[in-house]
Order: sequence, then C-alpha cells, then structure tokens
Amino acid sequence: MTRSIVLLGGPDSGKTNYIGPLWQALDTGNGALFAAEQPEDISFVLEVSDHLFAGDFAPRTEHSDARRDFEVIVAADEDGPQAKIVVPDMSGELWRNAVMNSEIASDWMDELESASGALLFVRVDSDQDSRPLDWVTSRAFIERIGDDEELGLPTQVMLCELIRFLQITLANREDGSLPRLSVVVTAWDRVDPGTFRAGPMSYLEREYPLLAGKLAHLDNLEVNIFGLSSVGGDLKNDPGYRKAFLEAGARDQGWVSIMEGGIWVKNSDITLPIAWAIGL
Repeated sequence: MTRSIVLLGGPDSGKTNYIGPLWQALDTGNGALFAAEQPEDISFVLEVSDHLFAGDFAPRTEHSDARRDFEVIVAADEDGPQAKIVVPDMSGELWRNAVMNSEIASDWMDELESASGALLFVRVDSDQDSRPLDWVTSRAFIERIGDDEELGLPTQVMLCELIRFLQITLANREDGSLPRLSVVVTAWDRVDPGTFRAGPMSYLEREYPLLAGKLAHLDNLEVNIFGLSSVGGDLKNDPGYRKAFLEAGARDQGWVSIMEGGIWVKNSDITLPIAWAIGL
C-alpha cells in the first residue's frame, strides 16, 4: 500500500533538520517505525546528517525549486503491514509564495492530492516569524500583500492557508477515515518549563491564536499536536550542549513531547508524528 505524507511549513520551520534524525531513527529501528527496505536515494538525508554530525544545523533551502524528496518503506512490526512513505520536502519560501499568490504548481498540487496525511511545522522563536502589530487588521493585511509584497505575510495567516490547502486536497485514508494532520512545534527544547508543562497547543493559543482557532474547528481533518526537538537541544546558541551532543556521538538525542497520563512528557521516538499521521 502507498501512503504519501507531505511536509509543510514556512522558512526556518524545522522541516529539513527533522529529516536527518528521522532517517537515523528509521534505520536503527528503535522507534514506532523502522525502515523495512533501504531507500534508493538518501543523498539529501545524508547531506543533512553530515551537518548534524558536525554539530551544526543544516542550512535552509531558501528560494529553491529543487525537489528534496525522501522515500522509504516503513513498518511497525516485522510481520505487519508496510507503507511507502513519500515525503516531498518543498522549501518554506515556495510554500509562502504559493500562499501569497493563491496558487501552487501542478506537480505540488498532485503531491497534495495523493497524500492522506501531513506534517505542519511551526518553529519556536524563529527569526522568520512575521507578525503585524494589530491582528484585527490581518484580513485587510492579506488583501494588500498582492500589491505590496515587501510587507511580508503574517506567519500564522500563512499557516492557516496551508491548512486550507490540506483541507481541499488531502484524501481520506484507505479505511475511509479522515486524513490526519500532525502539527509539529519545533525547537521545543527552547521553551521554559512552564510552557513545556502547558503543552504545544497552549503555546499556539498564546503565540498564534488564529492558527490555534483554525485547528480547534476542523471537521475534515484529524489533528494531533507534538512538540519536537530534532537533536535534543540548541546546537547554535548553546556551546555546552553542542559539546555534549558531539561527545555522545551526534545521534539519537532528539525527542518529541507527547501527552501521557494527563501530562506532557519527553519521548525519545521522533518517528511518532509520522507514525500517527499514517496510522501504523
């Protein structure tokens, strides 16, 4: 069976730096999913991994039309069903431009229409985050961006539009149930303990109220929210953590934040957002 998962998010949302650790987790088979077969081409994944092994985040793919696909057959059990996961990684700039121009290239539309699940990435403290001073004027703001693109597009408006793309295009799953959307709040290691305990949805309600409202009133998508630290800490701004990361072997240190027993906890299985989205 073929299940396609599409990754969406704006510039600097954490998509690229997730792919490298994700492949490591699938390859070692320590999580909910493992790679049942070796992919034909993992050059993009290896490029990302090389940066991480050196203790650096991978550079953003800004203003690039290059396909950054990652395809792998996965399973949850040795004798269980398998799924071919096709992850077309479109740069954040291209997603943003698609929203601003109210159109998307036909090949990317085909990818969306063949998918039954998606991951939407939102990054904590991104320097690419755009927020107008008055959210009440957001609708008027959107009407103006076609004539004045230098104003930029409010991040949460763009995210709401990406969800609208998914609502229009994603197909129901093979069992007839609704398509699934994993919302992944990246750089979750940067939040304070109180924010961590409150959970990523509470964070979205505070920082991106339009997005949180959209997620709370979806009737044609199943939604789950995850916090994510792809490598377990801040390699860029925390020299102490970078040193410890490299000394530990620069792998398998990421985690996701999930709800267990009524509290938010860290779980070392970073395959969980995809495992939930495809229903394995």
